[in-house]
Amino acid sequence: MLNDFFETWKNVNYSINLSNDWKKLAFYSEGPWITKHLSPLIKELVDYRNIKVTFLSSSKEDNLQIKNKENIKKIYIGDKSARTYLFRKLSINTMIMSTPSLQSMQLKREKNSKYFYIHHSPMSTHMIYEENAFDNFDGIFCVGPYHIKETREREKKYSLKEKKLFESGYCNFDELIDSKKMGNNDEILIASSWGKNSIVNTCLNELVSKLINLNFKVTLRPHSMSFKNDKKNLNNIIKNYKNMDNFKLDLNPDSTESISNSKFLITDWSGIAFEYYIVNNKPILFVNTPPKVNNKNYTNLTEKPIEITMREEIGEIINIEEINKLDKQNFDKKIILASKKVIENNKFISKNFYNIGKSVKVICDQIEELI
Repeated sequence: MLNDFFETWKNVNYSINLSNDWKKLAFYSEGPWITKHLSPLIKELVDYRNIKVTFLSSSKEDNLQIKNKENIKKIYIGDKSARTYLFRKLSINTMIMSTPSLQSMQLKREKNSKYFYIHHSPMSTHMIYEENAFDNFDGIFCVGPYHIKETREREKKYSLKEKKLFESGYCNFDELIDSKKMGNNDEILIASSWGKNSIVNTCLNELVSKLINLNFKVTLRPHSMSFKNDKKNLNNIIKNYKNMDNFKLDLNPDSTESISNSKFLITDWSGIAFEYYIVNNKPILFVNTPPKVNNKNYTNLTEKPIEITMREEIGEIINIEEINKLDKQNFDKKIILASKKVIENNKFISKNFYNIGKSVKVICDQIEELI
């Protein structure tokens, strides 16, 4: 730990003394789960547009597959006092990050820098995030029209400075479309969010037990944060089922294989529902756990969060109390109803999301305009 302390502070001093060429554009990542959303942009900028990028990371495990290595500086800054100090002191023309709540957490603005937020989830801005999560950014790369409507309404309602909002899209949609595979299609994918209201903490044991008893093959893909915040319940369930032939645990950061190999998805309020719906013509079942609400004032905006409005539009609902009562016939009925909604997915996608399949290029064009 002491070595880590000295290493991060040494890197802070190195970062502050970088030449101006390396202070035009920087990306910050908390770790691999965020970097997977940023790396397609960094690769495009560094390898194909010959742009210098300073990449600040709180994780030593971050790995960027870059060919043009002379155009990137990867700097480990940890997640403690060195990082806090660096953010306050490092002047960057354009800082791009996917960590919300700038200025209200450990990450404070440097007075001469500009900060732009890029979404690591297609969820709305005003229910699952803290109320002021995006107020202190200079701009946002928006996934769809709903992000612009929500942001503008909040700015007007609370007399906030107007941000620069880009019609950008969502890089992970591009990545999933490009890497789409034809899978076995014989597994049921359970992919949950994290926190007290998630499937993990409300009904995962009952759900897995029911599916296995109905002779389904189950793949469990927990959210990475569940191993930290929902550890006890999750580990108990993994221990109970790990030796069963019909149960598999997916720990791969890349969701492509699990999505490809599944015949339908069961989730709660996880953003994977959007990815699954866009990439696959396969049904989705939503377990009706309580929604994840980190902003109790989200109803002050007239815009309803997309994670609420889309549920019955793209899938079918299962109430928690239904799980133990469901038989094969009832499950099949819900799957048929959900399958019918997949037919309309192109209409839903074009209405709600920007630049499907080309968002990496569009966002990099927008970044070039900024710098």
